[in-house]
Amino acid sequence: MSGVGEASLVLGIISSIISIIDATKQVYEAIEDDVGLPTNFKKSATKLPLISKLLEDAERYINNAADESIKAAFTPTLEDCKVQATQLQELFEKVMPEEGDSRWDRYVKAARTIGKGGRVESLVGGILDDLQLLATTFPEVTTPRGKDQLAKAIEEVAKMEPSLPDGFEQTPAYAHYGSGAQNNNTGGGTQNNNNSTGNQNNGPGQQFIGTNHIGAPFKS
Repeated sequence: MSGVGEASLVLGIISSIISIIDATKQVYEAIEDDVGLPTNFKKSATKLPLISKLLEDAERYINNAADESIKAAFTPTLEDCKVQATQLQELFEKVMPEEGDSRWDRYVKAARTIGKGGRVESLVGGILDDLQLLATTFPEVTTPRGKDQLAKAIEEVAKMEPSLPDGFEQTPAYAHYGSGAQNNNTGGGTQNNNNSTGNQNNGPGQQFIGTNHIGAPFKS
């Protein structure tokens, strides 16, 4: 591919990622409240402006770079960055609406479709890591201040508590992440559950409830 063609490809990828990040930021800013959202959504959203700025720095660097091999070297990292940015945008778009299922349930479902790296903090962290790789490989890609901000952001994301438990990407027969009771019957026969107050006595057959004064079970 010619130098001009390679530069256009790289600049196109960068422009596309910036648009994706900006759209993700707008999705978050459009919500009226963050009720039901894991706190990592808010924390991750604060990193989006920095990601856009660093990408703009990379865009300027590519425009001014004379060595065409440098431009070509950007492509694999940027393509990975774009994949994660796209997944992040989809995650925000699926989770933010207020209608339908709870935001938490939608988050679990959306993250599971992405897979092991589907936690919101994992996607943001992956994007930041890609940008750090570019900044390390090409020291002039951003300013010293930008590098400091990037390092701080990576550290903050790394310290976030996991927003979903390990193994969330697997689809268990029964999953329950929210509050309240979950009653499952994986065998045959009848299952009777009492999740409120008061007595529940179910037949047929012998049923033992409590014990008498000598420790033997009462029959009902």
